[in-house]
Amino acid sequence: MTPHARNRASRVPRTLVGGLLLSLLVTPAMARMPLFDAHLHYSEGDAAHFTPADILARFDRSGIEQAIVTSTPPERVQTLYQAAPERIFPFAGLYRDPLDKENWFRDDTLPARMEQWLDEHHWVGIGEIHLFASHRNSPVFQAIVDLAARRNLVLMIHGDPEIIDRTFELWPQARILWAHLGTDPRPERLRDYLDRYPDHLWIDTSVRDERIAPEGRLLPEWRELFIERPDRFVIGVDTFSVNRWRNFDQVVEHIRGWLAQLPTEVAQQIGRDNARAMLRIRIGHPSHQ
Repeated sequence: MTPHARNRASRVPRTLVGGLLLSLLVTPAMARMPLFDAHLHYSEGDAAHFTPADILARFDRSGIEQAIVTSTPPERVQTLYQAAPERIFPFAGLYRDPLDKENWFRDDTLPARMEQWLDEHHWVGIGEIHLFASHRNSPVFQAIVDLAARRNLVLMIHGDPEIIDRTFELWPQARILWAHLGTDPRPERLRDYLDRYPDHLWIDTSVRDERIAPEGRLLPEWRELFIERPDRFVIGVDTFSVNRWRNFDQVVEHIRGWLAQLPTEVAQQIGRDNARAMLRIRIGHPSHQ
Protein backbone atom coordinates (compact mmCIF):
# COMPACT_ATOMS: atom_id res chain seq x y z
CA MET A 1 0.00 0.00 0.00
CA THR A 2 1.41 3.39 -0.95
CA PRO A 3 1.75 6.15 1.70
CA HIS A 4 -1.04 8.04 -0.07
CA ALA A 5 -3.31 5.00 0.11
CA ARG A 6 -2.45 4.46 3.76
CA ASN A 7 -3.34 8.09 4.51
CA ARG A 8 -6.66 7.67 2.71
CA ALA A 9 -7.38 4.47 4.58
CA SER A 10 -6.64 6.11 7.91
CA ARG A 11 -8.96 8.99 7.15
CA VAL A 12 -11.96 7.11 5.82
CA PRO A 13 -12.66 4.92 8.87
CA ARG A 14 -12.47 7.96 11.15
CA THR A 15 -15.14 9.71 9.10
CA LEU A 16 -17.29 6.62 8.94
CA VAL A 17 -16.95 6.01 12.66
CA GLY A 18 -18.07 9.56 13.40
CA GLY A 19 -21.14 9.17 11.21
CA LEU A 20 -21.96 5.72 12.57
CA LEU A 21 -21.57 6.95 16.13
CA LEU A 22 -24.11 9.72 15.56
CA SER A 23 -26.56 7.40 13.83
CA LEU A 24 -26.32 4.84 16.61
CA LEU A 25 -26.65 7.39 19.40
CA VAL A 26 -29.69 9.20 18.00
CA THR A 27 -32.45 6.85 19.12
CA PRO A 28 -35.93 7.07 17.56
CA ALA A 29 -37.15 8.96 20.64
CA MET A 30 -34.27 11.46 20.40
CA ALA A 31 -34.78 11.87 16.65
CA ARG A 32 -38.41 12.86 17.27
CA MET A 33 -37.82 15.09 20.31
CA PRO A 34 -38.82 18.70 19.51
CA LEU A 35 -35.96 21.14 19.96
CA PHE A 36 -35.79 24.85 20.76
CA ASP A 37 -32.89 26.60 19.01
CA ALA A 38 -31.86 29.50 21.25
CA HIS A 39 -29.34 31.17 18.94
CA LEU A 40 -30.12 31.95 15.30
CA HIS A 41 -29.53 34.86 12.92
CA TYR A 42 -31.71 35.75 9.94
CA SER A 43 -29.94 38.78 8.51
CA GLU A 44 -30.10 40.62 5.20
CA GLY A 45 -27.75 38.22 3.43
CA ASP A 46 -29.67 35.21 4.68
CA ALA A 47 -32.98 36.66 3.53
CA ALA A 48 -31.53 37.10 0.03
CA HIS A 49 -31.06 33.32 -0.17
CA PHE A 50 -33.82 31.89 2.03
CA THR A 51 -37.43 32.99 2.34
CA PRO A 52 -39.25 32.56 5.64
CA ALA A 53 -40.87 29.46 4.11
CA ASP A 54 -37.40 28.04 3.38
CA ILE A 55 -36.34 28.61 6.99
CA LEU A 56 -39.47 27.01 8.38
CA ALA A 57 -38.98 24.02 6.08
CA ARG A 58 -35.52 23.56 7.60
CA PHE A 59 -37.05 23.73 11.05
CA ASP A 60 -39.60 21.08 10.13
CA ARG A 61 -36.98 18.72 8.67
CA SER A 62 -34.73 19.08 11.70
CA GLY A 63 -37.42 19.03 14.38
CA ILE A 64 -36.90 22.62 15.52
CA GLU A 65 -40.18 23.49 17.18
CA GLN A 66 -39.31 27.07 18.17
CA ALA A 67 -36.34 29.42 17.99
CA ILE A 68 -34.81 32.64 19.21
CA VAL A 69 -33.81 34.66 16.15
CA THR A 70 -32.01 37.99 15.79
CA SER A 71 -30.89 39.89 12.70
CA THR A 72 -28.88 42.69 11.13
CA PRO A 73 -30.58 45.07 10.56
CA PRO A 74 -32.86 44.49 13.55
CA GLU A 75 -36.15 44.71 11.68
CA ARG A 76 -35.25 41.93 9.21
CA VAL A 77 -36.22 39.17 11.67
CA GLN A 78 -39.74 40.55 11.85
CA THR A 79 -40.55 39.02 8.44
CA LEU A 80 -39.73 35.61 9.87
CA TYR A 81 -41.68 36.31 13.06
CA GLN A 82 -44.74 37.38 11.06
CA ALA A 83 -44.57 34.13 9.06
CA ALA A 84 -44.69 31.98 12.21
CA PRO A 85 -45.36 34.03 15.36
CA GLU A 86 -45.96 30.91 17.44
CA ARG A 87 -42.48 29.57 16.57
CA ILE A 88 -40.19 32.60 16.34
CA PHE A 89 -39.04 34.61 19.36
CA PRO A 90 -37.41 37.78 18.02
CA PHE A 91 -34.44 39.45 19.71
CA ALA A 92 -33.65 43.04 18.74
CA GLY A 93 -30.15 43.27 17.32
CA LEU A 94 -28.02 46.35 17.88
CA TYR A 95 -26.51 46.65 14.43
CA ARG A 96 -27.76 48.34 11.26
CA ASP A 97 -24.96 46.62 9.32
CA PRO A 98 -22.04 44.36 10.27
CA LEU A 99 -19.66 47.32 10.68
CA ASP A 100 -21.64 48.51 13.71
CA LYS A 101 -20.45 45.46 15.65
CA GLU A 102 -16.98 46.95 16.14
CA ASN A 103 -17.91 50.29 17.73
CA TRP A 104 -21.57 50.23 18.80
CA PHE A 105 -20.58 50.76 22.44
CA ARG A 106 -19.22 54.22 21.50
CA ASP A 107 -22.33 55.25 19.52
CA ASP A 108 -24.27 57.70 21.69
CA THR A 109 -27.15 57.67 19.20
CA LEU A 110 -27.78 53.93 19.61
CA PRO A 111 -29.96 53.95 22.77
CA ALA A 112 -32.56 56.29 21.22
CA ARG A 113 -32.55 54.28 18.00
CA MET A 114 -32.87 51.08 19.99
CA GLU A 115 -35.84 52.45 21.90
CA GLN A 116 -37.55 53.30 18.61
CA TRP A 117 -37.00 49.74 17.32
CA LEU A 118 -38.40 48.34 20.55
CA ASP A 119 -41.47 50.56 20.25
CA GLU A 120 -42.17 49.63 16.63
CA HIS A 121 -42.09 45.83 16.82
CA HIS A 122 -42.62 42.83 19.08
CA TRP A 123 -39.47 41.63 20.90
CA VAL A 124 -38.69 39.23 23.73
CA GLY A 125 -35.00 40.07 24.05
CA ILE A 126 -32.04 42.20 22.97
CA GLY A 127 -28.91 40.84 21.35
CA GLU A 128 -26.62 39.38 20.30
CA ILE A 129 -24.51 41.94 22.21
CA HIS A 130 -20.79 41.68 21.43
CA LEU A 131 -18.79 43.29 24.23
CA PHE A 132 -15.54 42.50 25.98
CA ALA A 133 -13.97 43.29 29.33
CA SER A 134 -12.10 46.47 28.36
CA HIS A 135 -15.38 48.17 27.40
CA ARG A 136 -17.57 46.94 30.25
CA ASN A 137 -18.11 50.45 31.63
CA SER A 138 -19.47 51.83 28.36
CA PRO A 139 -22.32 54.31 29.04
CA VAL A 140 -24.00 53.06 25.84
CA PHE A 141 -24.00 49.50 27.18
CA GLN A 142 -25.43 50.76 30.46
CA ALA A 143 -28.24 52.47 28.54
CA ILE A 144 -29.02 49.25 26.62
CA VAL A 145 -29.21 47.29 29.88
CA ASP A 146 -31.53 49.96 31.26
CA LEU A 147 -33.79 49.60 28.22
CA ALA A 148 -33.92 45.84 28.75
CA ALA A 149 -34.68 46.29 32.44
CA ARG A 150 -37.54 48.71 31.81
CA ARG A 151 -39.11 46.29 29.33
CA ASN A 152 -38.07 43.07 31.10
CA LEU A 153 -36.29 41.67 28.04
CA VAL A 154 -33.73 38.87 27.97
CA LEU A 155 -30.16 39.92 27.10
CA MET A 156 -28.11 37.68 24.78
CA ILE A 157 -24.46 38.46 25.52
CA HIS A 158 -21.42 37.41 23.51
CA GLY A 159 -18.78 38.58 25.92
CA ASP A 160 -16.21 37.99 28.62
CA PRO A 161 -17.10 36.92 32.16
CA GLU A 162 -16.58 40.51 33.29
CA ILE A 163 -19.49 41.57 31.07
CA ILE A 164 -21.76 39.10 32.83
CA ASP A 165 -20.71 40.54 36.19
CA ARG A 166 -21.21 44.10 34.98
CA THR A 167 -24.68 43.36 33.63
CA PHE A 168 -25.81 41.92 36.95
CA GLU A 169 -24.33 44.95 38.74
CA LEU A 170 -26.50 47.18 36.57
CA TRP A 171 -29.58 44.95 36.75
CA PRO A 172 -29.50 42.24 39.43
CA GLN A 173 -32.72 40.63 38.15
CA ALA A 174 -31.56 40.38 34.54
CA ARG A 175 -32.17 37.24 32.51
CA ILE A 176 -28.94 36.67 30.60
CA LEU A 177 -28.31 34.22 27.79
CA TRP A 178 -24.52 33.82 27.62
CA ALA A 179 -23.61 32.83 24.08
CA HIS A 180 -21.16 30.12 23.03
CA LEU A 181 -20.40 28.82 26.56
CA GLY A 182 -18.79 32.23 27.08
CA THR A 183 -15.35 33.32 25.90
CA ASP A 184 -13.59 30.94 28.29
CA PRO A 185 -15.55 27.73 27.66
CA ARG A 186 -14.31 25.51 30.47
CA PRO A 187 -16.64 23.60 32.80
CA GLU A 188 -14.95 25.02 35.91
CA ARG A 189 -15.42 28.60 34.70
CA LEU A 190 -19.09 28.06 33.86
CA ARG A 191 -19.72 26.25 37.14
CA ASP A 192 -18.29 29.27 38.97
CA TYR A 193 -20.65 31.67 37.17
CA LEU A 194 -23.68 29.47 37.66
CA ASP A 195 -22.87 29.45 41.37
CA ARG A 196 -22.74 33.26 41.35
CA TYR A 197 -26.00 33.70 39.43
CA PRO A 198 -27.97 30.47 39.93
CA ASP A 199 -31.41 31.72 38.89
CA HIS A 200 -30.80 34.36 36.21
CA LEU A 201 -28.05 33.02 33.94
CA TRP A 202 -28.53 30.63 31.03
CA ILE A 203 -25.71 29.47 28.74
CA ASP A 204 -25.95 28.41 25.11
CA THR A 205 -23.75 25.77 23.50
CA SER A 206 -23.82 27.26 19.98
CA VAL A 207 -20.70 26.72 17.81
CA ARG A 208 -19.08 24.74 20.66
CA ASP A 209 -20.45 21.33 19.68
CA GLU A 210 -17.06 20.03 18.50
CA ARG A 211 -15.46 21.26 21.70
CA ILE A 212 -17.91 19.47 23.99
CA ALA A 213 -18.42 16.44 21.73
CA PRO A 214 -15.43 15.96 19.40
CA GLU A 215 -16.30 13.52 16.61
CA GLY A 216 -19.72 13.23 18.22
CA ARG A 217 -18.60 11.82 21.57
CA LEU A 218 -19.66 13.92 24.58
CA LEU A 219 -16.66 14.50 26.85
CA PRO A 220 -17.08 13.30 30.46
CA GLU A 221 -16.42 16.72 32.01
CA TRP A 222 -19.21 18.29 29.95
CA ARG A 223 -21.60 15.43 30.59
CA GLU A 224 -20.99 15.86 34.32
CA LEU A 225 -21.67 19.60 34.16
CA PHE A 226 -24.85 19.21 32.11
CA ILE A 227 -26.21 16.60 34.53
CA GLU A 228 -25.18 18.71 37.53
CA ARG A 229 -26.85 21.87 36.12
CA PRO A 230 -29.55 20.50 33.81
CA ASP A 231 -31.70 23.64 33.95
CA ARG A 232 -29.09 26.22 32.87
CA PHE A 233 -27.99 25.21 29.35
CA VAL A 234 -29.67 25.63 25.96
CA ILE A 235 -28.72 24.62 22.42
CA GLY A 236 -28.22 26.67 19.28
CA VAL A 237 -26.94 26.32 15.73
CA ASP A 238 -25.89 30.01 15.38
CA THR A 239 -26.51 30.71 11.70
CA PHE A 240 -23.77 33.31 11.44
CA SER A 241 -23.49 32.88 7.65
CA VAL A 242 -25.45 31.72 4.62
CA ASN A 243 -23.41 28.50 4.58
CA ARG A 244 -24.42 27.80 8.15
CA TRP A 245 -28.06 27.84 7.03
CA ARG A 246 -27.14 25.48 4.17
CA ASN A 247 -25.64 23.05 6.69
CA PHE A 248 -28.39 23.55 9.26
CA ASP A 249 -29.69 19.96 9.20
CA GLN A 250 -26.24 18.47 9.75
CA VAL A 251 -25.50 20.75 12.71
CA VAL A 252 -28.80 19.84 14.34
CA GLU A 253 -27.99 16.16 13.80
CA HIS A 254 -24.68 16.66 15.63
CA ILE A 255 -26.49 18.37 18.51
CA ARG A 256 -28.96 15.51 18.74
CA GLY A 257 -26.02 13.11 18.83
CA TRP A 258 -24.49 14.55 21.98
CA LEU A 259 -27.87 15.18 23.60
CA ALA A 260 -28.54 11.45 23.16
CA GLN A 261 -25.60 10.73 25.48
CA LEU A 262 -27.38 12.42 28.38
CA PRO A 263 -30.25 11.08 30.49
CA THR A 264 -33.48 11.62 28.58
CA GLU A 265 -34.89 14.16 31.03
CA VAL A 266 -31.65 16.19 30.94
CA ALA A 267 -31.59 16.11 27.13
CA GLN A 268 -35.16 17.39 27.04
CA GLN A 269 -34.35 20.23 29.42
CA ILE A 270 -31.31 21.34 27.44
CA GLY A 271 -32.88 20.66 24.06
CA ARG A 272 -36.10 22.56 24.67
CA ASP A 273 -37.46 23.21 28.15
CA ASN A 274 -34.75 25.55 29.47
CA ALA A 275 -35.17 28.04 26.62
CA ARG A 276 -38.91 28.05 27.22
CA ALA A 277 -38.38 28.60 30.95
CA MET A 278 -35.97 31.47 30.26
CA LEU A 279 -38.60 33.12 28.07
CA ARG A 280 -41.30 32.25 30.62
CA ILE A 281 -43.36 30.21 28.18
CA ARG A 282 -45.83 27.88 29.83
CA ILE A 283 -44.79 24.29 29.32
CA GLY A 284 -47.19 22.69 26.87
CA HIS A 285 -48.27 26.06 25.47
CA PRO A 286 -46.44 27.06 22.26
CA SER A 287 -47.35 30.74 22.11
CA HIS A 288 -45.66 33.88 23.36
CA GLN A 289 -46.69 35.20 26.73
